[in-house]
Amino acid sequence: MQEGLRQLLDSYPLLAPAVFIVVRSLAIIIPPIPGAFIDLAGIAAFGPLTAFFLGEAGLMLGAVVAFLIARRFREPAVRRFTALEGVTRWEESISEARKFWTLVLIRLPTNAFFDYVSYAAGLTKIGFWKFFFSTLIGHLPGTIIFFLVGGVFYQSGVYYFVVFVVSLVVVTLATTKGGRIIERLRRLFLAG
Repeated sequence: MQEGLRQLLDSYPLLAPAVFIVVRSLAIIIPPIPGAFIDLAGIAAFGPLTAFFLGEAGLMLGAVVAFLIARRFREPAVRRFTALEGVTRWEESISEARKFWTLVLIRLPTNAFFDYVSYAAGLTKIGFWKFFFSTLIGHLPGTIIFFLVGGVFYQSGVYYFVVFVVSLVVVTLATTKGGRIIERLRRLFLAG
């Protein structure tokens, strides 16, 4: 997927930024498409700094669209992506003033749940601009680090870039459904 996207971006240099932004936003709108691999293709095609800004635009566009889908179509649409009970508990237990900072804290780690949080937030009473700025503030630190580190590894050569990608795959597996596999392996080796 990453190589195919890079070839597409290289083939259409004038359209490449817009294509990259749209593809990056689709990774948020249609979970669980892994956005990190799209970002890596962006680093390879545009360099880390340009890819960061384009990726950021796509990420925010996707988050806003997911939020607005949830606002418009409510539970029937969101039920496909997240457990509604958790959203209800969150909505009832956190005051309106704390929702902004709670969402910032949820967004801080760049993680596999970014897509789901955007949909879930659309079901809450949080205002659009609070959602927008908490998303922007909350995910920026992890995104900056990702593009910085990814860019360094990419520019250091193929070996280091492969190590970075493999590490990314391991972290992705550990934080998603694949984490169950890692947990089983850990128990197997520790029990043995």
